[in-house]
Amino acid sequence: MSFRVGILLVFLGSVSSAVAGEDSVREGGVEGLLKSGRCVRCDLTGADLHGASLKSAMLQGSTLDNANLRDADLSAARLFKARMRKADATGAHLQQAQVRAGDLSGILLKGADLRGASLVQVNLEGADLRGADLRQATLEGAFLKNAQLTGADLRDAVLFGANLEGVDWSQAQLSGAYWYSGRRCREGSVGRCDQGP
Repeated sequence: MSFRVGILLVFLGSVSSAVAGEDSVREGGVEGLLKSGRCVRCDLTGADLHGASLKSAMLQGSTLDNANLRDADLSAARLFKARMRKADATGAHLQQAQVRAGDLSGILLKGADLRGASLVQVNLEGADLRGADLRQATLEGAFLKNAQLTGADLRDAVLFGANLEGVDWSQAQLSGAYWYSGRRCREGSVGRCDQGP
């Protein structure tokens, strides 16, 4: 056997072991995620993660459509390009979570804690964020069409470039928020962004 062929076989063996290891994490599903805190590109559709401790979990590219995430701790979780359509994350903890370019359309986030979360270019169409804490969250370029933000706290949040068509802002705290236009909402802005003259 030539030296090159030997090197190629060793390389292919290493690659297949790495892929098999990743596949076993995927196949582990909920149990694997709870043990390792890692489930990259997993299909967790409809998974029951109610109250689960997933702090700093790595869920990049995973699908959590219709999952039960009520009261789950996803603080500092990495959810880049994750899909969580119509998931129930009522009361979930997502402080400092990274959810960039994800699809969270129709998600329930009532009373969720999203302080400092990065929701850049996230699809939140029709999302229910009533009473959610979004202080200092970054929603730059987010798609919030028809989202419900009644009573949400968006003080000092960044909404620059976001699509806010049809959003219900009733009683939402907007003091200091950076509006989609780039201007800052005045102190005392409730239910609408008072940008002044």
